[in-house]
Amino acid sequence: MNTLVLYAILSACLFYLGSRAKITTPLWSIYPRWLAELADCAACSGTWYGLILALTVGRYGDLDFFGLPGDFWLTPIIVAMCTMVLTPMVAGVMQTSMMLLGSALPDEEKPNE
Repeated sequence: MNTLVLYAILSACLFYLGSRAKITTPLWSIYPRWLAELADCAACSGTWYGLILALTVGRYGDLDFFGLPGDFWLTPIIVAMCTMVLTPMVAGVMQTSMMLLGSALPDEEKPNE
């Protein structure tokens, strides 16, 4: 269960960094259209991030996933399918939390209309 939470949080983090974060704006603002559409879809990019995480962290970090060993050939595919579902959920909670936190910057004055 711990690895499920780990993969969900890491894939949501990579999704946010890859398409929303201010700190990575110089990177994602120059994506070609096809890559921007892929990065903007939490389920699509979450699938790829989950696959990459399972192939790297899972395999070489010796993390099992629901009893499946990290070096089992099917584990990365199962992780990718799980992160397809979990990345949008965790990213949605994260986005809602950030909106509720508000900003430390004062609101800009609105021009008279």
